[in-house]
Amino acid sequence: MDTCPFCTTYQDLPATPGGILFEDHLVYVHHYCRNEGPSYLGHLLLKTKRHVPGLADLTEAEGQAIGQSIARLSKALQVCTGAEKIYVEAYYEVVPHLHLHLMARYPGTPQAYWRWKIGEWPEAPQGGPEAIAALCEQIHAYLAQTVSGSVEPHVE
Repeated sequence: MDTCPFCTTYQDLPATPGGILFEDHLVYVHHYCRNEGPSYLGHLLLKTKRHVPGLADLTEAEGQAIGQSIARLSKALQVCTGAEKIYVEAYYEVVPHLHLHLMARYPGTPQAYWRWKIGEWPEAPQGGPEAIAALCEQIHAYLAQTVSGSVEPHVE
């Protein structure tokens, strides 16, 4: 779709801090980075490669890819940030292209900032491009280890 900003910006993502964290033929994931000021560290965006307006429009294969990606990246975020919880949000109203926000909830986050208010916590870990890139390097390394089999995924 020519007018969808997510469909047209995929080519520019490798230049963003941390680049693409994970990608297969259906989805890709990168760390969110604000245009100005620091960004919440541990805020990932998972997007479909095909223009999909919402969850009901997913193919079965896309749904499976999203589910597997959420599981892998949630564990990677938890390990690399020390997060207590990983939140997943999907609204896709401002940009009508399915995208999910994965956000780490850090230890000590006051309950008033849990769930959809997580990014408003003034003491949350924040950083610029260098801090985002450093966290993304940790996530890349974790994902590479778990894919190669040298680190066993945690099963509860």
